[in-house]
Amino acid sequence: MTSTIEKVKQPKSTQQKTEENQKVTNLAASWYVAMLSKELGKKPITIEIFGKSLVAWRDENDHPVIMELYCSHLGASLAMGTVVDGCIQCPFHHWRFDGSGQCVSAPAVDRIPPTARQGTYPTTERYGYIWVWYGSEIPLFPLPECPSAESGKHNYMPLRFVYNTKTTVRMLVENACDYYHVITLHGQKVSGSIQLSLFDDEHTAQQKEAPINQEAWDALQQGKAPVPEEAWFGALIQYPLASYVGRLGPVAEALGLGAKAFTARVDSWSGGTRVTNYTDAEERLTVLFSATPIADNNTTAHFLVMVRKTGNFWLDMLYLLLFSWQSKTAFGKEDIPIFNNLDTDAGKAYVKHDRGILKFREFYQRWVNKVE
Repeated sequence: MTSTIEKVKQPKSTQQKTEENQKVTNLAASWYVAMLSKELGKKPITIEIFGKSLVAWRDENDHPVIMELYCSHLGASLAMGTVVDGCIQCPFHHWRFDGSGQCVSAPAVDRIPPTARQGTYPTTERYGYIWVWYGSEIPLFPLPECPSAESGKHNYMPLRFVYNTKTTVRMLVENACDYYHVITLHGQKVSGSIQLSLFDDEHTAQQKEAPINQEAWDALQQGKAPVPEEAWFGALIQYPLASYVGRLGPVAEALGLGAKAFTARVDSWSGGTRVTNYTDAEERLTVLFSATPIADNNTTAHFLVMVRKTGNFWLDMLYLLLFSWQSKTAFGKEDIPIFNNLDTDAGKAYVKHDRGILKFREFYQRWVNKVE
């Protein structure tokens, strides 16, 4: 699907100033998932995101538009309107607004007021999601690439999961760097020390001692998300395994799918992450994670899991079942109860295992500071 970014101005209307007081606290400038693509058809709908109620609709080119919900004329809900000639028409007095938020038609009105305009957000549509940019009038970086979900998707089998959580975007994204909870919460057994490499560390890019072959290492290096360096946070986490990943170990080993090493390549941006997983130097799956920040401590977590095909149909089906079970168990039944009952402001007793988390928090805060 071709990426189309609508770069449109967000005027400071009275309505927008009122809503500004309700924005999500400490939210970083970033791309976020507004909804699944299939959830937006021809009819306008109300969505809750960024602590606001907005309207989403599709223009004459089928591009998604996300704008202020209430009409700048007399405040009617545009979600009750219709799309006419590629514009959204207010149900009250039939004023029409185009995809940039400009009022282009007002029946029986000689001069359309310059304030007849709706604030809009930049959008793009990829990977089966509608994404919306938050924090500035024009996006500060493109949506990160996920080739396994687009150009190379014929080599993968997709799984999608959606969970509502009572926590923040930052807590969810930084979870990819919390390697030690894989042992304590998810029951992974290791046979040695876990190695964490952060890609802004000195000489990290020249390291060759990963428990994978040279070809696989080169593939990892080439997997860096093609976004500006300041918008990217990367890490490599290497686990020497005593058994297969997580509580699936006994099942996987009984089926002859055991592994001795697990490597996770983490490519994050301020609003999400892409994690590529390898077992014994073989790529197994890529997980694309992003979030919908609905309100403070109210975040929807979106997971797109792309399971690598092996070329053997029955083995592929087995992997699909195993990873589906693993994903639902690990996040849905183990992580979410923790997230839903933690205090994001508590906890300051840090140890060496928290280095990745703390570095990500520094990175994340820089993008919080960029919000206009």
